[in-house]
Amino acid sequence: MIGLPTDDKPQRKKVAALTLTGIIFLIVLFGTNLFGYLRILSTPTNVKGVCQLADIRRPKSFEKDNSTVLKILHNEDFKLASVDRLSRAIQVDTQIFDSPPPVDENPEYWEKFKAFHAYLKETFPLVHANLELVKVNTYGLVYYWKGSDKSLKPVMLTAHQDVVPVQKDTLDKWTYPPFEGHFDGTFVYGRGASDCKNILVGIMETLELLLEQDFSPKRGIVAAFGFDEEASGYRGALELGKYLLERFGADGIYAIIDEGSTLMQDAITGRIVAAVGTGEKGYIDVNVGLSTPGGHSSVPPEHTSIGIMGELAYIVEKDPYEPIFTDRNPIFGYMQCLAVHAGDKMPTAFRKSILRAGYDKLANSKVVEAITRSPVTKYLITTSQAEDIVRGGEKNNALPESVHMIVNHRVSIETEVQTVMDHFVDRVVKVAKRHGLGVDAWGQEVVPAGDLGKFVIEIDGHSLEAAPVSPTKGKSWDLLSGITRHIYEDLVFPENKEPVIIAPAIMTGNTDTRHYWNLTKNIYRYSPVFYKDVMKETHVHSVDEKSDIANHLRVVAYFYEYLQAASE
Repeated sequence: MIGLPTDDKPQRKKVAALTLTGIIFLIVLFGTNLFGYLRILSTPTNVKGVCQLADIRRPKSFEKDNSTVLKILHNEDFKLASVDRLSRAIQVDTQIFDSPPPVDENPEYWEKFKAFHAYLKETFPLVHANLELVKVNTYGLVYYWKGSDKSLKPVMLTAHQDVVPVQKDTLDKWTYPPFEGHFDGTFVYGRGASDCKNILVGIMETLELLLEQDFSPKRGIVAAFGFDEEASGYRGALELGKYLLERFGADGIYAIIDEGSTLMQDAITGRIVAAVGTGEKGYIDVNVGLSTPGGHSSVPPEHTSIGIMGELAYIVEKDPYEPIFTDRNPIFGYMQCLAVHAGDKMPTAFRKSILRAGYDKLANSKVVEAITRSPVTKYLITTSQAEDIVRGGEKNNALPESVHMIVNHRVSIETEVQTVMDHFVDRVVKVAKRHGLGVDAWGQEVVPAGDLGKFVIEIDGHSLEAAPVSPTKGKSWDLLSGITRHIYEDLVFPENKEPVIIAPAIMTGNTDTRHYWNLTKNIYRYSPVFYKDVMKETHVHSVDEKSDIANHLRVVAYFYEYLQAASE
């Protein structure tokens, strides 16, 4: 018997609906970032081998008798004596300006440092009576405390004697005169209070204290102080580096600690992080000049040299560099440390994005987006360009025959200086061709010049490639990290139950360490002080620069424990 045909329309509709749903799902999954987000969310956070914290390191002397380090941190008499030492250092004016002359050609320019040396000799008599002191290029200082074990490379602490200038038109804005060294009960005010006479004085106080206690180091100690770091160190640290290389040889220093980044409270997680500078960005100042015919301003050309330079300035600023976030940059390690140790204090999706950022474009883009929201962090992963100086014109009714602009670049870790130079030339050529001008770049003719004038592009001063990145594993890193945890977990914040996160970092500026690269691979730009917001709380390079005396005492405590542990 043949059955009657059945109506299969509902079945076909169901299949069609499922098929359509599947197609839409596939479109959404593969045609949007949904699949990428699902991969991010599936990432495990219990990653092993990433940012392992070194154990707390307590010197044997601390285990036997901790009274001295407690005195440094908490004794009122010691605090007031330390205030006096720092205050008197600030009272010696050691301002340094750009492009200082060679010491032997203009000795009068540098004589201010004689007064600072006299202050050091008076204030730290045991250091000057017991340690070897070598003066390099007249005003560079090398103090050497010989260790008893010749097989151990010496450790080196460094800072700089000079300070940035105080702008005269800001003098009335200072709460206290910038070279008075005023103490208000909490802060010591004055130029150099936080950059970086506080570090230099802290190092010297530590050495003086250890000598008082008849400490005898197994590992030698070098304290080296340049005198023109704020002008890139080519008179001071450059010569110090040459001397130290000749004396101790290549890789002859165990580790170097210079001024640098600090401990801080991370804005995302609230955790205390010791950000240790393990690298530095590159550097180049580009000086671009434009020469054009002069004349009376009553019959001007369509564009004067100032107008054309203004056009170039506009084009440069409208063409910023793109951020780059790779594992070559210590900030990559910093973010991974946060992701590993932050726990639920960091949004889960963001944690997982950080952990995937090394191999996942979507995850990387999300981390870059977060970092670049603030200019404070944006330039940790981006080449910066700042139009700092423009000069041109002599008279109101005379056409400018020349104009100069200097553009400062801090070059990202992944970018070569030559790339920045080539890109700058490309932009100048674009403007030059629009106005019929020639271009000379780095001593070579790029575009032939006619009667209308030409651009000349030069390096202003010296350029510098990004620094080699220092290791974050091994004995020297563990020593620095372990003492940090000891000071801040045992003594400063004992109520805090979470460990201090020790993470690699970079600053947006440069230090004297640029001249010490061949002395050791273990170079750490690190000031062992704690600030929630270092710029707001120190006013570094600005009006009312100041140093919290509690932080200054932490510097002394840190180096006191570090130098003893380095000899164990």
